[in-house]
Parts: sequence; structure tokens; C-alpha cells
Amino acid sequence: IGLRLIYDFVDRYDRDELDEMEKASYLAGAIERQRESNDITRDEMAELCLIALFVGVDTTSSVTAWNLVHLALNPECQEKLHAELVESLNAKGSNGGTRLNADVIGKKVSPYLHLCFRESHRATPAFGAAMWKGNSHNEIEIHGETLPQGSMVQMGHISYDEDYIDEPKQFRPERWTAEGVASRKGTKSEVLDHPFMRDPFSQGARRCPGSRVATNEIHAMISQLVLDWKISVPDENINSLDDISYDASPIKPIIPELKFESRR
Repeated sequence: IGLRLIYDFVDRYDRDELDEMEKASYLAGAIERQRESNDITRDEMAELCLIALFVGVDTTSSVTAWNLVHLALNPECQEKLHAELVESLNAKGSNGGTRLNADVIGKKVSPYLHLCFRESHRATPAFGAAMWKGNSHNEIEIHGETLPQGSMVQMGHISYDEDYIDEPKQFRPERWTAEGVASRKGTKSEVLDHPFMRDPFSQGARRCPGSRVATNEIHAMISQLVLDWKISVPDENINSLDDISYDASPIKPIIPELKFESRR
């Protein structure tokens, strides 16, 4: 279905039927670059765009979902964020302080929103493992552990390593304030503040090309939901992240049912 929609878009591009937003889209740009360079075929371009667009959407929804789970499990953080957003909306919002805009969700105006986003990424990154490596040759021993031939090794994050972070199972957005970052300078824990650990989108030349759009989408979605709804976990057996199965697969998070109660 996805490829068919992309080919339909290409056909409309050829017939000059795209609107202004479609002409400025990632897909329209990819069509132009493919035809100018001919480095890849039309079908290869379509398949690459399919992967990029769909993975981008699914990863963004995963990150958003985990942010909401953390706020639901930590109502004091949710209420602090709600108070900040109300103040920011009144001061910088559009339509007389009633509608979100880029200023409201900016880091200078709503810093706690960004701290929550950073802490959620630490606790439940979109990709549960940093690297996978298969042992396809021979049985090998590493630090006293025997890895049989054909086994798969998964390298996890240090987000829950107590040698690097205090109370790793606690959701504490304040870890990422300027004071928190300064306190880790010169210690082994300062690796937590490395740019590659900062968000789900990597850095440098390999940074996700849609990272800014995705980040703004996540910030806007979380902000609007927290402004409009009080979010909680109705299941009395779920009181912390330990009570939720965290699957290492990147795209489809397994999260508990959430309850939304109107704040208005």
C-alpha cells in the first residue's frame, strides 16, 4: 500500500497536480534529486522513501507514547509540566494565549518540557539496544562468559547503570538542568551528556533528516495533551516502569492503557 501511494504521488508530480505543500515535501525533493543524478533507479528511490517516511512516523509515535507513560506514572512531574505550559501559553500563545505555537514549546519558554523529553529518552529510548552482533564463527569466551557459535549479543544502553547514574529507575527530569550537567563534569557520568546520548535522532552527518520535525511534533503533541487532559494509568497493578514490559524492538512499544480526564 505504501509503495502504491508513493507511485501515485510520482504520477501526480509528473502531471503537475501537486499543491504547494506537496511540492515542498521530502518526497518531491527525492524525485527531483533522483532524476537529476540518476544515481539510483525510480524503484530504488521509492523504496528508500518508503522506509524513511514510515520509520520516521513509527519512531516518533513510539517516543511520544513513552513520554505520556512516564508522565502518567509520575503525576507530580505531569502537574509541574502542566503549570509551566499554562504559564507559557498565556505569555506566548497565539490567539490571545489560547493556541500553541513554536514559542510556547521552545526550550527558553518551556524548559521543563524539554527536561521531561530528555529523561524519557534516557529511561526508555526508542531503540532498546545500541548494537547487535552475531557470533557466526567459533565459540568464544569474553570476561569469563562463553558465547556459543551462532549466538547473538546485544549491547544495551548505560541508562540504568548505577555506576553512571543515581537512582536510574526514578523518573527525574531535573537530572538534565544546567546544574545537573555541571555536577557530572570531570566524572565518568559526564558521558550521559554526550550529544549522541541526547536524543533518539543521532548527531552529525548521520543525524535523522527529519529530527527537527519529529521533535516539534512530539513537543506539540505532549504539550496539547497535558494542557487538555489529566493522564493516568487506571491499572492498579502498574505503579512504576518495573510493572511494564519494555520490549527492545524499536518500532512498536507495548504500553499500558492510559486514562484521559478532561482538565476543562
